[in-house]
Amino acid sequence: MAEYVDAAWLAQRLHATSSKDLGHGLTRLIDGGELTPGSHLPTIRDFARAAGVSPGTVMTAWSRVRDSGRLHTRRRGGTVVVDPNLPAPSPIGRVDWARIEMALVTPDPQLQPDLAPALAAAVSETHDLHNPARAFLSERLRRSVEPGWPFPAQAWNCVGGGSEAVVLATAAAASGGPVGVEEPVSPGYLDILRRLGIEAVGVRADEYGPTVLSVTAALRRGVTALVLQPSGAYAISGGLTVERAAALAAAIGPDTWVIEDDSAGPLASSEPPSLGAHLPDRVLRVRSYCKAYGIDLRTAVLGGSAELVERTVRLRSFGMASNSRVLQNALAHLIDDSNVTDAMTRARGRYRVRRRAALDAFTAAGLHASASADGFVVWVRVPDETSTLINLARQGIVAAAGAKSFVTKTEGMLRFSILQLPEERHRLSELAEALRAAVHSSEREYFD
Repeated sequence: MAEYVDAAWLAQRLHATSSKDLGHGLTRLIDGGELTPGSHLPTIRDFARAAGVSPGTVMTAWSRVRDSGRLHTRRRGGTVVVDPNLPAPSPIGRVDWARIEMALVTPDPQLQPDLAPALAAAVSETHDLHNPARAFLSERLRRSVEPGWPFPAQAWNCVGGGSEAVVLATAAAASGGPVGVEEPVSPGYLDILRRLGIEAVGVRADEYGPTVLSVTAALRRGVTALVLQPSGAYAISGGLTVERAAALAAAIGPDTWVIEDDSAGPLASSEPPSLGAHLPDRVLRVRSYCKAYGIDLRTAVLGGSAELVERTVRLRSFGMASNSRVLQNALAHLIDDSNVTDAMTRARGRYRVRRRAALDAFTAAGLHASASADGFVVWVRVPDETSTLINLARQGIVAAAGAKSFVTKTEGMLRFSILQLPEERHRLSELAEALRAAVHSSEREYFD
């Protein structure tokens, strides 16, 4: 007879609150024989309640252990411990959806350029190697980024990635007051703001970018800065237009900082508009290259307001830190390399195919799905986020809760990253049907 593991017992044995520690603890229990093959784990909801964590944390932990081959989630039979001597059962169809990253916006490494030539060139071209003087932006990198910057930057800085850059810029601009944040946004960013004690005020957007009405409302609430996403990487329907940028600049005036998070970087189909064309003294543009060129490049560029750049320099280890000149010059090499430019064109094309195929598949399944033209994610409306996520997890599918990307309360939505999706339409139809079934199960659970 199958053993059904008690949620309270398992929570006591694991005694952890992060998905990483829960996953490690569960792995130890399985490998140590305390959880035997065929054991049924408690439901995600029951264990989350017993452990005092969110269902999303449990789903991520279970998914990690499932990826190692120690667990299998059956459509209606729950999650069970796998017998290592038996072949692992196949997931939905021929796709192991648990191995396709859809909850985090992680790029497809096959569409990123080889860093070796750029790093080799950077080492040979960096004549001041080991020089203790700080290079907040190397001259080589400035020559590469300045011609394509959307407005004349008064000053420059370079830090270890887009997320660090946006957080530094936000902290520099906050000045103890609230910050207006264009929604939806990366959930990790909102978590960091909470830890820093910075109040976030939601700014709603439509297909043309943040609305003037929402920005004006945020200004009335006393925001000291606005954090916008001109490329619409996380947007529900569209990115910033030239006309909307001008209207926002007129509404904002000279007393509010503007941080523009260009997280798409070279993956954007065109240069997103900037409020810096109207308010050069108040705007700081952050351009990330991690999604396009790879996380190991660890380099993002900030350009714009001299005062705000200087604040970011002081905040980063009290002005003591600067990025490696080798990494900066390697980034410059990638920006200037025509072969890399061609590779980015191909990557944009592949991501466009995946985005369109996912939207078509979800729509054909009767679901309401949307995305921006350069978006990294597809949003799908659902009646109940938690129940739908749990029902998907039972099928080995991990998506992200939309609520974590919004400051203000919104309708139920799930977020699917399109960057690692398969391109075959029949496979995406399987994903859409699995989501449709999860939604319908959620509706029944919701109304029962």
